[in-house]
Amino acid sequence: MMKCVKILTFCIVLLLPYLLVAQHVKTRMVGDSVLLMRKIQYSQAARLGKKRTKPLYFDFYEPSWDSTAYRPLVINVFGGGFVAGSRDYADMKAWCKHFAGCGYAAATIDYRLISVNQISHDNFYRAGYLASLDVMAAVEFFKNNYEQYRIDTNRIFLLGQSAGSTAIIHALFMDNDERPVEIPDSDEFPQKTSTCRVAGAILLWGCIQQPEIIDKDETTPLCLIHGAKDKILSIEEGHAFSRKSFPYVYGSQCIAKRLTELGRSDFEFHKFDDEGHAFYFNTLALFNLSPKKFNTCFQIAVHFMEAQ
Repeated sequence: MMKCVKILTFCIVLLLPYLLVAQHVKTRMVGDSVLLMRKIQYSQAARLGKKRTKPLYFDFYEPSWDSTAYRPLVINVFGGGFVAGSRDYADMKAWCKHFAGCGYAAATIDYRLISVNQISHDNFYRAGYLASLDVMAAVEFFKNNYEQYRIDTNRIFLLGQSAGSTAIIHALFMDNDERPVEIPDSDEFPQKTSTCRVAGAILLWGCIQQPEIIDKDETTPLCLIHGAKDKILSIEEGHAFSRKSFPYVYGSQCIAKRLTELGRSDFEFHKFDDEGHAFYFNTLALFNLSPKKFNTCFQIAVHFMEAQ
C-alpha cells in the first residue's frame, strides 16, 4: 500500500506543472502567422518490455508567411521523468509557436515512456536510453525528409527540458561502449548504428549519467539552463528526485565543468540562483507558464542558436 502511495505521489509531482490539451485537428492556423500540422509519424518502436511496436508522432509548426527555401529547425522534447509527458505540454507548444513566429520551423515529438508499474532504478536508465534513440530517429527523419519540410539540415537544433534534456544529451554523447550496466546488450536495447549530429542543443534542467562520456571529439555546442535550487535534478550532482532509490546523476554545472576541462568555448551555462526545477512554470498557477520567465529562457535559446 505504501509503495502505491509513493508511486502515485511521484506521478502527481511530475504532472502538476504541465497542461495537456487534447486536440484532434490535423492542420490549422495558430494565431495569424503560425501554421500547425499535427500527428505526423516519424518512427515506430516498442515500449519497454513490449514486443509490439507503436507509432511515434510529431507536431510541426512553421511560419505561414515564410517563403525561404530551407529554414532552421528546432526539435523540442518534453519532460516528465520518462513516465509522464506529451508533445502537447504547454511549454512544448509555447516553444514551437515562439520559434515559428521568429521564422524557424519547429517540431514537438513523442518518445517512449515507461508505465507507473515499471518504475525502478534500472528502468530509468533503460527508459532514458530508449528515449535517446527516439530523439536520434527524429533527427534522422527530418534529415531524410528535408525537402518536404524545407529544412536546412545544417541548422537543426534540439531543445529539451528535464527528461527530454537528458534524452538529448545521451543521444549526442553516449557511445555504445559507454552504456551503463543497467542497459543490457540485447534486441530490446540495440546499439547505436550512427551518430547524432546537430547544430546545437538547448538543455533545460537536465542531467547526464557521467560527464566523462562527453569526449573531446564530440563538439556539439550546448546551451545549459538550470536553477540552482533544483531538488528534482540537481544543478550539481546527486540522486534524481533527491531519493537514493533513483539514479545518481550529474547536472548542468558538472556538464559545464567537463566542457571547460576539454577546452571547449562554444557552450553557454546560465545559472539561475533563486530558481528550482522547471522554473518557467508559474508556481501560483501550476498549469500555466510564467510569461516573464519563459521569455527569458526563449531569448537565451534564440541568441544561442543565432550564434551558431
